[in-house]
Parts: sequence; structure tokens; C-alpha cells
Amino acid sequence: MSHVIDINQDQFVEEVVEKSKTIPVIVDFWAPWCGPCKQLTPVLESIVNKKNGKIILAKINVDENQAIAAQLKIQSIPTVYGFVEGRPIDAFQGAQPESKIEAMIDKLIDATPGNEIPKLLEEADSCFKNQDYEKAQNLYENLIALDPGNIKIIAGLLRTLLQLKKFEDINEMLDSLDEKILEDPEINKIKKLMDNLHGDENSSSINELQNKLKNNPNDKNNRLKLSIELLKSNQTDQGFQELLILYEQDPKWNEEAAKKKLLEYFDLLGFNDPNVVEARKKLSSLMFK
Repeated sequence: MSHVIDINQDQFVEEVVEKSKTIPVIVDFWAPWCGPCKQLTPVLESIVNKKNGKIILAKINVDENQAIAAQLKIQSIPTVYGFVEGRPIDAFQGAQPESKIEAMIDKLIDATPGNEIPKLLEEADSCFKNQDYEKAQNLYENLIALDPGNIKIIAGLLRTLLQLKKFEDINEMLDSLDEKILEDPEINKIKKLMDNLHGDENSSSINELQNKLKNNPNDKNNRLKLSIELLKSNQTDQGFQELLILYEQDPKWNEEAAKKKLLEYFDLLGFNDPNVVEARKKLSSLMFK
């Protein structure tokens, strides 16, 4: 599919100014008698078509459209303008090396609103995986301002807040989300996880179960109860450790209860969660040893 169009001055506002508010437009002012134009235009067309719809080339014959050429103060041709968000942000005159033209086109594409979102999201996800949660939170919050309905961004921020134990912020955010977003499987998992949490009020129960296990390390029921209480208190790493110990003691006990509980929380927390990554490795090692 070609992303190259020929336009006249009556179409300029619609095809260049308005269209550039959603996709960058590069405008080539040329004339049939212009030798350098014949060299430049094919290069522009080739580069634009390689960008697979990320930019449009609009060609204007200045001989037939002198009013728009005068309005934009075109003094010589070829002249090329790059439009983003309804205004020109870059330009050049005369034939140029292909590398310079492509660099300009890439600059226009990168300057398009929303185009920075995939890069920022990748950076935020990387910070999360590397457990740099404060930076991840900042990036996800900036991204939400750019794209408020993006499920990946919303889920990323919620999971980051979970790691930071900012439960009030999570609940406030969940309360503010539209019903349609709450129905998304990823967001629903986080909501279910929050419903399972009950803060520090079970610390006495955890201490009691830990003391019982000290006296009887082989009490599988107590170890399972302890792991669940730890997970409900968002002490994920410790909860996983207890389940892994239980699985190692007896993989088949209570219809593989330890493995089932691990897999349940792996799914709820997401496979990018650092605790999940580590616990999955350990579980795989135990399963195949």
C-alpha cells in the first residue's frame, strides 16, 4: 500500500494540517521542470513507503498551487516540510543525502504524540522486573496521563503499588476504574489478590503457626496454613518458601495442595513478578529432580 498522495492547495488543511494531528505528514513542494525534484521525490517516496503507514508523503506542484507556496514562503524547490500536530516542526531545501532524509522522517515519527508510549512502557516493565519499583511507579503514572485506558499500563502500576505495599493507593485506583476495565482478566486478578489480603492483623496467627512448626516441622497442615497467612499478608517470598518446603516434603500431599496454591498465586501475581520468577525456578527444579 502506498502512503504517498498528490494534493492541491484546497486540500492542504485537511490532508496536511488536520491529518498531521494523528499521523506525521511530510510535504514535498516540487515542479515538473525542477531537476533536483526528480532526484529527491523518488527517495522520499521509497523511505515513506518503508515506514509502513507511520508517516504520509503529500506532494504539491508549486506551479499549480502558487497560493500555498507563497503562504509558506517557498523561495526555491525542492522544499520539504514536516508537519506534526498541525504545525511544521522541520524543513529542508534542495536535494539531501538519503540518510539525512530518513533521519528527519524518523524524527517526525518519534515526535508524534503517543509514539513514545511503547518505549516508555518497555522501560517501566524493565524497572519492575529489576525491582526498581519507585522508578517504575513514576513511569507508569506518566504513561497513564498519556493513555488513561491502557490495560497494560494500569496493570503495571497496580502491580508496582502492590510491591510497594501501597494498598490504599491500589484500592483508590480500583475504585476509580470503569466497570469495563475492571472486567479485564489482568485487572480482575489484581482485584482478587487485593480481596485476599488483610494486612497485618494476622501477625499473631503467623507467629503462632511458626512456633508450632518449630516444635513439629513435619506438620503439613500447619505449614500450609502458615503459607496462606503469609501470602494474605503480602509476605509473598516467605509464603512461597513455605509452599516449596511443603512440596519438597511430599509433592502429592492433600491432592498436590502446595503445587496448586503456588500456581494459583503465580497466576494472580503475574509471571513478571520477581517472587514468582524465583519460585517458579525452584518449583521446576523440585519437580524434575
